[in-house]
Amino acid sequence: MRIPLLLPTTLAMLLLASTGCSGGGGNGSGDPSNDGGTPGEAAIPGLTSITVEPADQLLLIEAGQTSATATYRAIGTFEDGKTLDITPRVRFSVDNNFIGGFSGSTFTTYKNQGGVTTVSAIAGTVRGTTQVSVKLRGSVKDPASSSVPDNAADLFSGPASDTRKPDLVYPNDGVLLPPNIRGVELHFLPGTSNTLFELAFQNSLTDLKVHLRCAQPLNGGCVYRPDDTTWLWLSQTNRGGEPVTVSLRGTDDSGSQVGTAASLALSFSQDDLTGGLYYWTTSNGSAIMRFDFTSASGTSGEKFIGPEAAGGKCLGCHALSRDGKKLVAETSGQNDGRLVLMDVGTKSLLVPFDQGSASPDKSIFESWNPDGSQYVGVYADSGATDFNLMLFNGNTGKKVQRIDGTGTSTNPANHPDWSMDGQKIAFVTVGVKGTNQRFGKGAIQLVNRTDSGWSAPVTLAPAVDGRNRYYPAVSPDNTFVLFNESTCPSGTYVRDCNADSDPSARLFAVKAEAGSTPIELTHANAPGKRDSGTNLTNSFPKWAPFRYQRTREPGSKLQWFTFSSSRRYGLRNPPAGGDENPNGTLLWIAAVDPDKVALGQDPSYPALVLPIQDISTSNHIAQWTTEVVPVIR
Repeated sequence: MRIPLLLPTTLAMLLLASTGCSGGGGNGSGDPSNDGGTPGEAAIPGLTSITVEPADQLLLIEAGQTSATATYRAIGTFEDGKTLDITPRVRFSVDNNFIGGFSGSTFTTYKNQGGVTTVSAIAGTVRGTTQVSVKLRGSVKDPASSSVPDNAADLFSGPASDTRKPDLVYPNDGVLLPPNIRGVELHFLPGTSNTLFELAFQNSLTDLKVHLRCAQPLNGGCVYRPDDTTWLWLSQTNRGGEPVTVSLRGTDDSGSQVGTAASLALSFSQDDLTGGLYYWTTSNGSAIMRFDFTSASGTSGEKFIGPEAAGGKCLGCHALSRDGKKLVAETSGQNDGRLVLMDVGTKSLLVPFDQGSASPDKSIFESWNPDGSQYVGVYADSGATDFNLMLFNGNTGKKVQRIDGTGTSTNPANHPDWSMDGQKIAFVTVGVKGTNQRFGKGAIQLVNRTDSGWSAPVTLAPAVDGRNRYYPAVSPDNTFVLFNESTCPSGTYVRDCNADSDPSARLFAVKAEAGSTPIELTHANAPGKRDSGTNLTNSFPKWAPFRYQRTREPGSKLQWFTFSSSRRYGLRNPPAGGDENPNGTLLWIAAVDPDKVALGQDPSYPALVLPIQDISTSNHIAQWTTEVVPVIR
């Protein structure tokens, strides 16, 4: 089962434009337009400032039904202190043309999106501004629900009943979402005898109510997936804005009593999530799947390559160059180390697989440098002779350098991650040797590039008895590192504490500086309401390759990362696991505020499942690229 993720850009534009206002644009050209950064009308001699009236308006639109208008005045102040109405001599514009636009001095909203924007009145180089807020209001029936009565809104005025209380169980309270995400589900327990429900999404810019049935029952509860139009209203109105409060009420078809669930809050970032994601799945013959977050039509991951690329051998741990043009993938699991090295655009091997001395030199885990000319790898399994970090030619797979002092036969290097600026490599120093896939008592270390090569290792998170630290991932701004830590139930580094699907695995952040204190990502690690404990196998953190804006405020920061987790997806059970863990994992995504790491605070937000994946199989190692390179067929 695959669930759509992204609202295609073209669909969003069509939905906005199809109900947009008409009439003369700001330059008399037709539709409302945004020309906020361009020069204004001719300069007015002696003009020193412009005041825009009315100031800070709030306009109300009915979602998909009616727009709103407002007429503005521009009052100019001149060098001699006099003021004058100069409205006919200025040009009005808005910063956000998805909300609406100007015809002369009249601002007209669209019907599908609220939000906040700046109104500007411009004459020459003089600009006056104010804000306008557009609130979206609506009451709709869920298209997936049958026989929702026309008077559904009137049936929720009955007396309150504790026994009828429903319960919102997914997503977690406080979750932050990319605004171009879709396919998001809300899961709830219906409460006793309730047959009709009202979901309300509310804040200062939103008052949207959805009336629905339990159209998709699951494991004693109900799954609601907003249709594309409803989700567009919510996500675009609240892009980079304040949290939306989600509340749920339940009643019967006569409205006899009403139960109200505890509410939750969700927010949307300012910027869309972009880039490409390549992940490993146990379905499709152990395939590497991929998804393009900028796609206008894609809704689920597609198979990229499988065992056919490696002579029938299974594929697993893989790494993509930052630009998405090259892939390296390990085959056949532990104690093997043979690699597939591929040109992504042609799906052709750069070096024939397993062809004697022409084959890439052995490695298990890899990470690419910024320009894709080299990757760093490790190999400490059967037949290993070099236990340091090793650098490989990105076109031939042959070892070209080792970074001395990073590993020994007793304490080999493992899990390398090359920073996006190319100046750092984070890695694990193994304390209790096993294989590269399974080992114990790891420590997180870092080497820095110097004029003469690489520095001696710096310890970021030291080895601790009874714990295992592994899978470091350097942040996109290169200032801190995410990693996993698992706790050994018996104090020994066996199945539950060997860095391979450990149930107790949790996510931590640490500054990329010696002596820093690790910070647990408490919000991202947190279980859902339907999880029975905190052992959720939160593992394999991997960064989206860009830095984003968190809110409309310039300078706000946000970074996204994915990880694997065996937690319940709301009402859904995790997929089946393997010999290391009976529960399989799905891919989850969470946001991080990097400024909080610098302050020693939990930087994370609650996590959301990625709906691009087949949720019936276990998925791992979500590697990001700046773009998905199309395959030349």
